[in-house]
Amino acid sequence: MAARLSPRAGAPLAAVLLTTALSVAACANPDRPAVQADEVPLPTPMRSFGTSVAVTLGALEAALAGVGERLELPDRAFRPSEPEALLQTPRVVRRAGLADLDDGYVVVYDAPSVADAERLADELADYLGSGFGQTNYVADTQFAVGTLEDTIVFTTWSQRRSDDPERAEAAFEAMASVGQAVEVAK
Repeated sequence: MAARLSPRAGAPLAAVLLTTALSVAACANPDRPAVQADEVPLPTPMRSFGTSVAVTLGALEAALAGVGERLELPDRAFRPSEPEALLQTPRVVRRAGLADLDDGYVVVYDAPSVADAERLADELADYLGSGFGQTNYVADTQFAVGTLEDTIVFTTWSQRRSDDPERAEAAFEAMASVGQAVEVAK
């Protein structure tokens, strides 16, 4: 025989549901403008890209070929820790074809202009140099931030996390050589 609940047994659940509904309703602000579908920022990472990103990816491929590596599509999602200014910036994620799936990622951000790329690269470097920015990486992580035209190139490397430190460092240095370097002070 199934257990029967008294009318009181449902009271706590009803109270929780009512409280939740009231909380959600309280968050709604009738003065907040509605976001139109055409105002939503581009999704990231980018599936197709323009000439600037293609040129940067070509430079990365050439740099990696110089150390015997290839630039590949990653087989899983990757999103680095980044400042708020870059959260909605369109990007392409690739990685060097290293054996360790945690090694060799590079993010190419597509800024609206050369001046924006320089400003955003400086913000990224400042963020990575801050205590808050570094909390998302292991202590020995090396950062490379650079600009090439209106793109920003960002990659990292950690000897402690790498299965093949020499190979991963060579790939990191090759990718870090692309573009105009922006100093990350730790």
